[in-house]
Amino acid sequence: SPGALIAGALSGDETSGAWVDERRRKLFMAVAVPLRASPQAAPQGSLVAAYAIDDTLAHQIKQATTTDVVFFALDTLNRPYIVGSTLPREAVEPALVADTAAMVALGRDSAGTELAADMDGEHLIGLASPIRSAGGDAFGGFVAFRSHDRELGAFRALQHTIGFALALGLLLALASSYVLARQIAGPIRRLALATRRVQDGDYSVEIGVPAGDEIGMLAQAFQSLVADLKEKAKLVEYLMSASGAAPTESLRVGRPSPAPAGDVLRPGTLFANRYEVKDLLGMGGMGVVYRAFDRELQEAVAIKTLRPEALAGDGVALERFKQEIRLARKIAHRNVVRTHDLGEVNGMYYLTMEYVEGTSLKQLIGTRGPLPVPVTLTIGKQLCRALEVAHEQGVIHRDIKPQNIVVEPSGVLKVMDFGIARLANRSKDEGLTREGMSIGTPDYMSPEQLSGMELDARSDLYSAGVVLFECLTRRLPFEAATTYALIAKQLEGAPRDPRTLNPDVPEALGQVILKAMAKEPADRFQTAAQMHDALAAIG
Repeated sequence: SPGALIAGALSGDETSGAWVDERRRKLFMAVAVPLRASPQAAPQGSLVAAYAIDDTLAHQIKQATTTDVVFFALDTLNRPYIVGSTLPREAVEPALVADTAAMVALGRDSAGTELAADMDGEHLIGLASPIRSAGGDAFGGFVAFRSHDRELGAFRALQHTIGFALALGLLLALASSYVLARQIAGPIRRLALATRRVQDGDYSVEIGVPAGDEIGMLAQAFQSLVADLKEKAKLVEYLMSASGAAPTESLRVGRPSPAPAGDVLRPGTLFANRYEVKDLLGMGGMGVVYRAFDRELQEAVAIKTLRPEALAGDGVALERFKQEIRLARKIAHRNVVRTHDLGEVNGMYYLTMEYVEGTSLKQLIGTRGPLPVPVTLTIGKQLCRALEVAHEQGVIHRDIKPQNIVVEPSGVLKVMDFGIARLANRSKDEGLTREGMSIGTPDYMSPEQLSGMELDARSDLYSAGVVLFECLTRRLPFEAATTYALIAKQLEGAPRDPRTLNPDVPEALGQVILKAMAKEPADRFQTAAQMHDALAAIG
């Protein structure tokens, strides 16, 4: 092996490679350079420098790389023996000697050969690379060993950390789900129990759900529903104790007779070949109202016929009647009497409507005197709801009064007679009700309606305030001997405070009524919803 090293130097080239001292069983790495008299002169000799590959070099490499290193040389039979190591030789050398295939491959593969060894229960993995002579022969090699367990330690620690984090996350998710389920199930359970109590007629339930989420919104809606049912229950209880509040009457169907030619239909008349007239309910300035049985729909209906004399003249009354059905059919609410259809038979126009059995508010006030405050609040809030949906359709009632308000036995209030209503945005020259033509009951009219001015929704709120005043006092806010004197008071005088006639009226309720009856529309509630909320804030 020294021959190739020196021969290369004598030929003029710098040469390096391994050099084995087989007698001393040592391995050196040597470099040979040519010696010349001048750069162009032929080499006269060579200079060889070598350093031993031993334990010292191995430990220096380990200190720099934290990797265990084993250097070995090959004898004449290509058996390895260790010349330098950071590991105990007696533990590593048997593994090298035993892996003959790796030693054979070492001479052919310059990329490295994998080796493995077990030491003190620790599994080592390494990569062996050859150390070659200047002639290219493998004189030995080195193996860089690393602990398999230490190499996987960081991965295993990360794996354990991820597993712990997943387990902890799962536990936290389960705990959060449990808490969230309790938060959801608790209010829902309370709502279910409260529903059962309400079904049993107990309206004193309280649902304390302060959350602002969907459950809280559901609880608030349920609480509002219970409050509404409680108010209706009080009204129903009051109605049951009131005289004249009879249960629903069943209809008796007999053999109908043909309709007479007169203006008033007699009971038993078959009207329009469909409606069997049962009773005459009342007469008004626009026509006559009957209770009838609809033979096609098999239900009770109310029929309102238009008086023939109301059609005389320029046809305004007929157009007003047609407008009634167009407006009324737009309103669909439980607090408004539902309008069905408009028809004409033998020159007589008629309107079919929902038939409502109950007690008129006028009758209730007349028979029971001043109504209790809770009953009045319930009536006021339902009246405001009816006006709210009508005003949203652009419809003004123009004749709100107790006679046009019916309270059903179930406690539901219904507003009737939108026959004199008109669109709020109708222009003056197109309007069916001209300026200066008063339609309505003077006791409940707003100042602007008495003056023949153009009206808006606030006129109905004035009338609603008068109705509530009468509910609480059984009196009207303005009273006079003649109609002209009454109108003068309404236009110029201030309404009485209802508390002067009924000391049980709360101050807040008195203020709501006085605000509704303000002379100037701008000083009243601007919408029915505002008036409803003001009443709801009282109770």
